[in-house]
Amino acid sequence: MSLQQASTMNKQQSKESLKDKVKGMFGLGPSRPPSKQAESKPSELIITNEILKELGPDCALPNRIRIIGHVCELARAKKLEENAVEALWTAVEDMLQPEQPAEARHAVLQLLRAIIQGQGDRLGPLRAYFFKVVRDYHPCNEYLPDRLEVFKALTENGKDITYLEEDIACFVVLWMDVGLTADFLHVLVNLVKFNSCYLDQNVSHMVQKICLLCNRTTSSTDIEVALQVLDAVVCYNCLPSDSLSVFISTLCRTVNVKEFWKLMRKVLGTHLGHSAIYTMCRIMEDRAYTEDAALLRGAVFFVGMALWGAHRLSALKNTPTLVLPSFYKAMTCPNEVVSYEIVLSITRLIKKYGKELQVVTWDILLKIIERLLQQIQTIGSQELKMIVHELLTTVEELYEQNLLGYHGSSDHFFSLIEKCSDKRPESSVLTLISYRAQSIQPAKDGWIQNLHKLMEKFFRNESRSAIRVKVLDVLSFVLSTNRQLYEEELIEVVVIPQLSQIAEDRDLPVRRLATQLLVDLAEGCSTHHFNSLLDIIERVASRSLACSGSFEGERELSTESPMEDVKTAVLGLLEILQSKLYSVPVGHVTRVYELLVGHLQLHYKNKYCSGVASSVRLQVFDFLLQMRADSLHRLGVPNKDGGLRFSPYCLCDLGETEKRASEKKPAGTVSPPRGQPGPPPQAPSIRTAHLPYSLSFTVLLQCLKLETDWKVLKLVLDKMPAMLRYKVLVLTSPCSTDQLCSTLCTMVTDRQISERLRKTPDGFARMDVQLAVVPVLTALTSYHSYLEQPRQRELVQCLETGLIYRSAKQCVVALTMCTVEMPDIMIKLLPALIVKLTHISATVAMATPMLEFLSTLVRLPHLYANFVAEQYVSVFAISLPYTNPSKFNQYIVSLAHHVIAMWFIRCRLTFRKDFVQYITKGLRSNALLPFDDSHEQSSFRARSTSLNERPKSLRTAKVAKQAPSSSSPLKS
Repeated sequence: MSLQQASTMNKQQSKESLKDKVKGMFGLGPSRPPSKQAESKPSELIITNEILKELGPDCALPNRIRIIGHVCELARAKKLEENAVEALWTAVEDMLQPEQPAEARHAVLQLLRAIIQGQGDRLGPLRAYFFKVVRDYHPCNEYLPDRLEVFKALTENGKDITYLEEDIACFVVLWMDVGLTADFLHVLVNLVKFNSCYLDQNVSHMVQKICLLCNRTTSSTDIEVALQVLDAVVCYNCLPSDSLSVFISTLCRTVNVKEFWKLMRKVLGTHLGHSAIYTMCRIMEDRAYTEDAALLRGAVFFVGMALWGAHRLSALKNTPTLVLPSFYKAMTCPNEVVSYEIVLSITRLIKKYGKELQVVTWDILLKIIERLLQQIQTIGSQELKMIVHELLTTVEELYEQNLLGYHGSSDHFFSLIEKCSDKRPESSVLTLISYRAQSIQPAKDGWIQNLHKLMEKFFRNESRSAIRVKVLDVLSFVLSTNRQLYEEELIEVVVIPQLSQIAEDRDLPVRRLATQLLVDLAEGCSTHHFNSLLDIIERVASRSLACSGSFEGERELSTESPMEDVKTAVLGLLEILQSKLYSVPVGHVTRVYELLVGHLQLHYKNKYCSGVASSVRLQVFDFLLQMRADSLHRLGVPNKDGGLRFSPYCLCDLGETEKRASEKKPAGTVSPPRGQPGPPPQAPSIRTAHLPYSLSFTVLLQCLKLETDWKVLKLVLDKMPAMLRYKVLVLTSPCSTDQLCSTLCTMVTDRQISERLRKTPDGFARMDVQLAVVPVLTALTSYHSYLEQPRQRELVQCLETGLIYRSAKQCVVALTMCTVEMPDIMIKLLPALIVKLTHISATVAMATPMLEFLSTLVRLPHLYANFVAEQYVSVFAISLPYTNPSKFNQYIVSLAHHVIAMWFIRCRLTFRKDFVQYITKGLRSNALLPFDDSHEQSSFRARSTSLNERPKSLRTAKVAKQAPSSSSPLKS
């Protein structure tokens, strides 16, 4: 239908009335009252010929544009009379020609938009005509927003395309080439939603154009609206399969937009879901996209989220095994973004479904992890490194669940851990070491070399203490289970190369544990490697034990002390020595023994005073003082149960050459120091070893002279009497008992000795030292034949000195021994000694030793042959107080009577008459003392009176001068 034919259908009205009405409406003439017809249709606008003439080509263009402006306002507000639209368009149609000014075309577009907005429901077939006007407008790129507004008005923003159905698809395609804006996309959303069936043949082109826009634009608004169009295409139309690739690529590149995941999920939920997964896998594998990080990242994200993400699509049947190879190929070109997304995706997979993954899937995952570890070496991203190691930790957690978790190759996985072990946490490396330890067994080929490699990597080249300790535990376990058959190979290939420098190691726990391992190994080693092991232990034991600062008491004994490894080494030598005493080859025990003695000598040479040093000396001395020798000169030590077992291989005597050399030495000499040449010994039997106790004896003397720790010194003094009872031990080697006696006597007389000692108990005094020394002196009396005369005299004088202290009881016992063992010395000292004994109070504690001394002495007449009356009186004065039955038991009283009787019988006949009255009076005041009397006071009174009331014939001035004062007796 032409516009002219449409206009002839309008009703004819008088020219005058139309002209006047238009002029009145436009303000060109006087107003007139409306006609009856106008009153019936007040909103209908009549277009007169005059208006059409003014709009026509004959009028000037400015006037036409002005009139169009007025008509636009009226056309929006009122309904036009029938066929008026056709008439108006016929009048202004020429203004759209390309040769017309732009403002003329713009005015016509404004008029067309106003007519459509005001008369849209009455246009009918004119809609198609006006659509063609917008579509065929020239120039095509002019006034696009205005033309779009006309189209939006014509189609109600894309919802109504009545009369436009056949041409709408082509129009959309054409318009997308010239005016693809957000406004048009809004219209396109409604076109797809309400008229999708008319766009089928051009949907592919539309999708491609919109995807191209998404890839090029940076405007969030454009992307948002384009997303709405694509969403409408998916929801209201079938996405063409030929558009799937570009559609997927676009979504992958815009993965950061949250809504795109929703759109992708919709696509994956359609019949194209598996095709979409395949497309994304093809993208990841295509070499053309190896450097397109955004595209690859999106593909990885969407595939992972769709198949095992938080909102996975159960309709998709693709398994991880099918898509993970594509992930691997996506990493052909190292890229931080892509690798990061892959790590996130497979971490999510392992955490959610790790227990369900099969071996083939784990193989691919481990290949991906291996490539990730290679990439983080070059990419250098800390964030990527962190999440890759978190991924490894996730796999480790599955592995630790044993069969319920990890089903992949353990060898492959731990080889990956080993490659990056220096970056892994301690717990991870410890798990790795535990796994490697499982294969270190004789059933595995090259197991000793594998152990060496493990030690090389995680002990020698590792700095973390826990890891190095773990490897030592593995080595210790392997040695304990395989040493019987493979001891030599393990020591030669692993132990000595790896632990030879342990003494210089800076890690205390490692040094201590390694030293203990060497000790345990050496204790059971009987091959030539023993000396190599002992060399290492010796270097550890030779480390300094000096305090780093002031003395710190008990803190030095804590396990945190930096000298604990030295203690471990020395105590280990003790264990080795005790074990080697009863095994062959015998040369081993000799060296260990010399090492221990040499170590103690270092203590006194360097004046070690730390708590650890004292603890070491305490235990070594305890061992040396427990050494014993039997009549066959065999050495032995008590076992844990206290039983004494003697060695069939170790003797305490010297070789014949050494014996002859020692016989030529004067008494009191000591063996030459270590390191100095001595007489060449005869070749000993290969099955016997000689451990001369002179080495231990020398260091014991050093202890007595130089020791500053009271606990150590007291141990030595307490245990030395028991050791001295085994004379074979001491006398078969040049042990200078004379020097020992001199040293002990010096300790008794030294008034400053308590000042040199540390760690003493409260109330400690010089007397405590004397109490500890006296038993040793007592035991030493049996060696009188090996003591020089001056030394014997000094010994007795020291014992006499101790009579006035708390050691009086021990001193009396020792003096009793001296009377038997050293009569030549005692015969000269007895007269003065007897007098000194009268100074000791008669107490229960002193009763037995005093009476036994007198009882022993009375049987040695050659010692008291020259006694005068004064000495006999002193004997009776000592004995009489012990006859008191109210104070002493029956044995003491009987022994006292026996002593008095024996001495009375043995004294000269000339003295007896004078002694009768003295003894009688003493017995009367002691033996017949009333029981209700104060025992203690009466005993003292009796003693004092028994001496003062001696026979008158004996009260000479000389005796009176020698007699002690009875008014101040000393109690023991």
